Amino acid sequence: MSPASSTARSSSVAPWFGAVIALQLAHLIAVATAAPERMGLVHDVAGWVSGLLAVAGTFAAASAFVSGDYLRKVWGGLAAGAALSLVSAALRSYWLHTVPDVPFTASPLLPYRMVAVVLANNATVYALVLLAMTYRQSGLQPPSSPRTKALWAVTTLAALAVGTPSLLTEVRNFVSGAISLPSAVIGTVSTLADMMTIFLVAPILSVAYMLRGGKLAWVWWAVGMSGATWLLYDARVWLAPLLPGDGAYAAELLRTLRTSGLVLLGLAGWLQRSALGPQKVEAPEASLNTSAGMS
Repeated sequence: MSPASSTARSSSVAPWFGAVIALQLAHLIAVATAAPERMGLVHDVAGWVSGLLAVAGTFAAASAFVSGDYLRKVWGGLAAGAALSLVSAALRSYWLHTVPDVPFTASPLLPYRMVAVVLANNATVYALVLLAMTYRQSGLQPPSSPRTKALWAVTTLAALAVGTPSLLTEVRNFVSGAISLPSAVIGTVSTLADMMTIFLVAPILSVAYMLRGGKLAWVWWAVGMSGATWLLYDARVWLAPLLPGDGAYAAELLRTLRTSGLVLLGLAGWLQRSALGPQKVEAPEASLNTSAGMS
């Protein structure tokens, strides 16, 4: 592929990534300028926008493949996870608007949200594992190098550093009675799933780097960047005190990173569908090879 073609393709996707940045900045500015009692509403609106974009993008990618295609399973799992995550957000949103004076942790809807969160995280992790193994299914094997080994080490340490304190906190709070069983399950399952997502950033970004210049590379970059964003989102509890100003306020600002995590996943789905074009009618074997960057 010529440098000119690679530059043209980078230019064509630049507006899409620019839109992600714009949405992230809009959420950040809205939180920064909102009154404390309005922050919940701001996060709620942003959650709906980013959640719907994630569902639309992943569903579009899943529908671009024929039944039985390996990548249909991948994007179908991601679409299911995004949809269930939106259901979880909808339950909390309903309570926020109907019973605003009562915290959701005291809501009878909490067990239903627990089920939605558990199913969403399981579907997403399953799909990401399949996605990380796509190169094996297509015959591509990222070469082992000091750079890839270092990336594996960094993401593994990051997953442990971010997840372990959260897991210990959830267990301690549950044992002490500070939180209910559904809240403990939601926190624990979400943390474990996010740790797995962070761990899978290494193989996903390795494939993205290997496919640099190819039309599928940006799909992998978007998924990898989404996972990296969740790393920062999950680290907000101990990152917030390191930032200037009030720690609780800084945590609310870091909470806006959820927008980028969801929207980047939706963008990856749209890029996957646009990269396939009319190839949906191909046999599953050919579709897999094409979607893995093989020509």
